[in-house]
Amino acid sequence: MVSTSIAICCIAGAIFGILGSTSFITSYIILPEIRTRSRLFILTLSIYNFLLGLSVLLPGYKSNQICVAQCFLSNYALVSVYFWIFLISLIYYLQICRNFDIENSPKFYWFANLIVQIVSLIIGILTITVGKRIRQNTYWCYFSEHWLIITAYLFILFFLFGALTLYSIVVRKLRKGETNYPKSFQFKMLTLAFVYIFTESWTTAKRLRQVIEDTNSSNAFLDSTQAFFTPFIGFWDFIFFVLGDKFVRFLLAAKCKCNCKFVFKFNQNQNQNQNQFKINDFNDDIDDDDENLEQLIREEEETNLLLTN
Repeated sequence: MVSTSIAICCIAGAIFGILGSTSFITSYIILPEIRTRSRLFILTLSIYNFLLGLSVLLPGYKSNQICVAQCFLSNYALVSVYFWIFLISLIYYLQICRNFDIENSPKFYWFANLIVQIVSLIIGILTITVGKRIRQNTYWCYFSEHWLIITAYLFILFFLFGALTLYSIVVRKLRKGETNYPKSFQFKMLTLAFVYIFTESWTTAKRLRQVIEDTNSSNAFLDSTQAFFTPFIGFWDFIFFVLGDKFVRFLLAAKCKCNCKFVFKFNQNQNQNQNQFKINDFNDDIDDDDENLEQLIREEEETNLLLTN
């Protein structure tokens, strides 16, 4: 029963991850406003998330060859995802705090991509050459303690420490108004950091438990959360960087529309008041002219009366 629930969580998370990653890749190709150099980093992350979701669906428990393929592909993709999450936080830091123009710096992208590829390939190869692989029915292959230690420390050093530190610096800068970006941008930063931490913390907790206790014994809760959230991260690519941006733009457009209506109404009221003032002034001038005319008529009548006498 436990194995069945874990398998369901694993398949559900992988499907969500594949759908999200595919949706972002498609949106990047179709939508011109998404096709920027900074989004190119998210595109690469989505490709790795797609590979991660695909690897989870491989029936590694059926044969040793499939287990090896699943082992290499999943770990290569997972380590790449960790690195790219860290790089995305670094890019936010450079853009917001250091005014780094990523759009006009293609060398930075290709150099970062090369580093990630080399390191991820090395670790992916290590997982199929060092230690042993444990096949378990109905979901995926286990990996040896060597890989668990590498993954745990990679996650802590490159993601928790690196990404959180950079996100904290960026949010503090935004909150103090020391950047050219609006303070409202900190909401997106905090949400992004929280979601990544929440999504990947279950995988880290599961592997840290195995490293600390030096055991491969299962824990139903940690196994299920790891099975679902490990490949699910690909779904956030589409939610945050496509739907999220469109939603933010919709809110900004709605806010701008409300402000424009308010300004238009305010200007209209101002114009009406000014016109009313002009009308009142004109009426006052007419009244003054009438009074002057009446005064002249009275003076003329008095003059005529005096002449008659």
